[in-house]
Amino acid sequence: MYDQLKKLEKMILDIKEQYHSVSSELDQLKQQPTADPKEMAALKSKLDNSVTEHNTSKKQLSDLDKRYQNLAEAHHMIGEEQDKLQQQLTDLEQQNRKLQEQNEELQQQNDEIRQQNSALHEKNQLAAERTQVVLQRLTRIDQAEASEDS
Repeated sequence: MYDQLKKLEKMILDIKEQYHSVSSELDQLKQQPTADPKEMAALKSKLDNSVTEHNTSKKQLSDLDKRYQNLAEAHHMIGEEQDKLQQQLTDLEQQNRKLQEQNEELQQQNDEIRQQNSALHEKNQLAAERTQVVLQRLTRIDQAEASEDS
């Protein structure tokens, strides 16, 4: 039990020593000079400037966000318009191909008609020449008969 009392006494001494240490530290803190009003004013001014800069930055961020949203919307609308124009271009190209095919078909038909026309023209010319020959012969026959009758 004597040992326990010694331990207890040592603990009490340690606690007293800590109390004195904390007490002296507290006294030292109490004796420190108060904050300098100029320094406080400068720090408050710095804080106010930082708050103002922060608010300005928030406004700029908000403005940039609105601008980004507007640009994103415009980009989306341009994309849709580009898709529509691309579809129109595809449709027009398809119509152009169909018209070119029709044009080629009509060109072929035109060439065939020209060939037929040329062949008919040649036949017509040949028929005209034969008719002329027949008329000349009939005229000679008529003249020969007329001279026999006279």
